[in-house]
Amino acid sequence: MRYLMLVVSAPDEPDDGPAPDIEEWVAKHDASGARILGDRVRPQEDAVGVRVRKGEVLVTDGPFAETKEQVFGFDVIEAADLDEAVAIAAGHPMAYHGALELRPFWAEEGA
Repeated sequence: MRYLMLVVSAPDEPDDGPAPDIEEWVAKHDASGARILGDRVRPQEDAVGVRVRKGEVLVTDGPFAETKEQVFGFDVIEAADLDEAVAIAAGHPMAYHGALELRPFWAEEGA
């Protein structure tokens, strides 16, 4: 099953000490095939919101929702089940200094 793993800040939570090295985490999960894709994203100041209302395209600067948390990046991971996805996420450095959110992709029809 594929999961979108959002890498987010957690400014109100304390760090949990030294974290694993991100390059080692990436190399390990790229080699195993568990990490399909991943990248950092630009800060929320560079974000643009897009909505269509009454046929008009509305573009706004920054994120639509007001929140302290910021999305720093993402990974798409392949795991046998949620337990394996959680184990992969728990080894990510941001599990120690931020937060990770796992979202399963919808299964394809007939799969």
